[in-house]
Amino acid sequence: MNRNIIKILFIPLFFLLIVFPILALLINLNMEGIRATMIDPYFWDSVKNTVLAALLAAGLAVLVAVGFAYYHLFHRQSLVYKIANLFNDLPIALPHTVAGLALLLAFGRKTIGFIGETGAAFTLFAVVLAMFFVSYSLAARTLVSGVDNMEPEVIDVARTLGDNPVQVYFKIVLPLMGEAIFSGFVLGFSRSLSEFAAVIMFGGNLPGKTQVLASYVFTKVEVGDLDMAVTAAAFCVALSLLIVSVLSIRRPKYAES
Repeated sequence: MNRNIIKILFIPLFFLLIVFPILALLINLNMEGIRATMIDPYFWDSVKNTVLAALLAAGLAVLVAVGFAYYHLFHRQSLVYKIANLFNDLPIALPHTVAGLALLLAFGRKTIGFIGETGAAFTLFAVVLAMFFVSYSLAARTLVSGVDNMEPEVIDVARTLGDNPVQVYFKIVLPLMGEAIFSGFVLGFSRSLSEFAAVIMFGGNLPGKTQVLASYVFTKVEVGDLDMAVTAAAFCVALSLLIVSVLSIRRPKYAES
């Protein structure tokens, strides 16, 4: 009986709470909004800023996650690992407005004002850092899962041949973690694309400079250009679906290799 209730509830709740809002967004698309958005240079600037910053943030997230996975594999009892592990999931629970404020105080005018009037704040670099802050946890956990799923015998054999942990990690472990690295990058990239609060707090919402797709949609709603906001939001949905599709296609390929 309980199983039947779960089956009965899943379909209506899933379609009502997940599918219906997306359909409502797409239904409200109209040609006037599409034309206005497609000829708006600020829209294309926001697309460029979003994709570029998300790529850089995802790359940085994977780079740092590679280091964390090394500590997870070989130095799990170290103080460095325990502190890093404690802070890894903090961005998930932390309100992202707080994350943006923390970044602003850490890298803003008060601390590194010597590089500019606002420090690193309100630049595209600030957008990258904000996206990295919220996406790193996903990359780190994905790489850790990849490490945990490896056959321990492979590492043990390499150690018996005289390789130290760093050599084993770069010669044996990383080459076998293609799926985890790819998945971590794509998850970090997709999470970066969707970030708004930390980006707008630290990077600002400067059209043509630091404005990203999420803040572009927010701005259009705020000024009453709902048709353009819907078009930009639909573009975000299409981009997100493309990323999810790529991830789902590539995973079986890695599994077969």
